[in-house]
Amino acid sequence: MIGDLVAFLLVYSCALASAGQTPFFLTRDPVLSPHVDAFISGILAEWNTPGGVSVAVVQKHGDGTWSVETKGYGNASADGRQMTEDSLFFIASNSKLFNIAATGLLISNESLSRRISWDTKIASIVPEWELKDPIASSQSTITDVMSHRTGLPRHDLMYGRTDNVTSILKRLRHLEPSAEFRDIYQYNNNMYMLLSYLPELLLPHKPSFARYVKEHIFEPLGLTSTTYSLDVAQASGNLVQGMARDGINKTENIFGRGTPRAMWHPNWFLSGGEDGNYKAGAGGVISSAKDAATWLQALLEDGRNPVTNESVIPPYVIEKVATGKTVQTGYAFVPILSHDVL
Repeated sequence: MIGDLVAFLLVYSCALASAGQTPFFLTRDPVLSPHVDAFISGILAEWNTPGGVSVAVVQKHGDGTWSVETKGYGNASADGRQMTEDSLFFIASNSKLFNIAATGLLISNESLSRRISWDTKIASIVPEWELKDPIASSQSTITDVMSHRTGLPRHDLMYGRTDNVTSILKRLRHLEPSAEFRDIYQYNNNMYMLLSYLPELLLPHKPSFARYVKEHIFEPLGLTSTTYSLDVAQASGNLVQGMARDGINKTENIFGRGTPRAMWHPNWFLSGGEDGNYKAGAGGVISSAKDAATWLQALLEDGRNPVTNESVIPPYVIEKVATGKTVQTGYAFVPILSHDVL
């Protein structure tokens, strides 16, 4: 559904341009217009979803000012609570960008007694690090583990709710690789758990990863509702529920209306509080469309707070993480989303 919506917005903008009109992203007219509202609501109705979506759109104008639009559509809970711009979502692996940005802050920290770079070998800074492939074990750098090119596949079933980062790291040496080092892209959450260990390893006061990101990214950027803590999110009253539909015949109509039912939260959010837990770096962020808009503005502004203009993440860190390192696939999954369209 989200992919359809993005594709619609891109096609719509191109259609306006081809018709001799100014594309909406070059005007100050609202993007979330009644027409787009009706489109999104229509998709929700067509799919008979008991849930909803929260959408953010940011536009920077030629004079340096911004237009920011955020809006919720549909329901945030099984009992019909309305979705809003403040509704809080588990953003899953979109959390990884915060992890990379935090690592970039450590790299740029000149006060560290043990300085690191993007090319620092993991074996030189993480005592528990060892892989079964001796070459990958000795040569893997921070960039390698960020880029999913260590040769290790996902192995997501190797950890459980009682684990922590160090117990997981000690287990990596027993896992079979499925490719040569730096040969292919293989998505791996374990490497982002590893990266989340760096603040504790490198900083003298040994902060948890979650508190480090809160202090150095969330708070300076004004991401006031973004958190790694399920308790904090629930206390806000804005946490959305994952929803299922009971009583539908999946062989006849998988999108039948059914009876809405709230689902359990992902298990990695069930412990850790504001200190987070082992899954924080790989997928622990809980955030809203309102904060997502601010985060997007900050990325487009080379890491600056869009309100105060304070530099929070150095521009070279933003440039580094926006530069491709490995090729996942050689073609566009959705050609309409290619940059050539615009």
